[in-house]
Amino acid sequence: MDVRLTVLGQLMARCWETAEENLRTLVAQKHPSPSEEQVTLLFAGELRTAVAKASSARQVENAFLTDLRRSIPRLDPDVARRVNGLVARVNLHDRWHEGNVSAADLGIVVRRPIVRLASGGRRVEFRRNHGTGLLAQAKLARSARAGCDGHKWDSLTDAQARLFPKRREYYSLLLYRVNGAKADELAPFGWQLCSGHNLRQVKKWLRLNAFPEEIASSAVLTKLFARQIGTEDPKVIEKIIDPAASDIHCIDLHIFWPGDKGPPPSVDLYQQRQQPQYVRICQ
Repeated sequence: MDVRLTVLGQLMARCWETAEENLRTLVAQKHPSPSEEQVTLLFAGELRTAVAKASSARQVENAFLTDLRRSIPRLDPDVARRVNGLVARVNLHDRWHEGNVSAADLGIVVRRPIVRLASGGRRVEFRRNHGTGLLAQAKLARSARAGCDGHKWDSLTDAQARLFPKRREYYSLLLYRVNGAKADELAPFGWQLCSGHNLRQVKKWLRLNAFPEEIASSAVLTKLFARQIGTEDPKVIEKIIDPAASDIHCIDLHIFWPGDKGPPPSVDLYQQRQQPQYVRICQ
């Protein structure tokens, strides 16, 4: 049975939301009328800062320990000590190279531990650096009025349309809306997952500015942590979403134990301990 990392996922979702809030302030004060790529790059920097603060405050390891204790109420103190030191870090992989194999311009990869109860709940197993990946095609639209729903979106390119059928099960649209006469009001990000939908539907959404199941970033992060969306295929992540040579950016959210820290691959929860011996003297 896998241990659900619900609290850890919620923490990372809050870090993402904080980064978006800080980015909106940054656009309003310093970067009006941003380009699509500029929004992505500025956001990645804000996310890196938010996640680093959570790690420094030990919120990452505390959230992870809370998840363990929810699944293992009588967690051995020795096991709890072994899992201390978990941290999170955000890297923006900027690997520009000729070629187009992804049908998107942004990859999101979450790498984190997988924890599993085995042997009838008597042993806990740790698998490090398990990855879940999602492709995102970022789209930016502007409106002269705040809160206006009259945004017009560019369609997919011919290359993206050609590759979309191969990628749609781990593909999404990432919607940047910029409002105001000075184009300095950035709305919260919107996401439309494309799994189960065809190319004709996606083109229609963009043409009509109508996205049937648009969700917020916090929901996307929650679903990635719950392993409900995206792909866990390491070959797809390595070759399509975050390859060594690529024409897309990739935001890599890595949760890990640095150096040689952290637990071994397997730990017994109920180790037999030597009990003190008592001698009863009868008179």
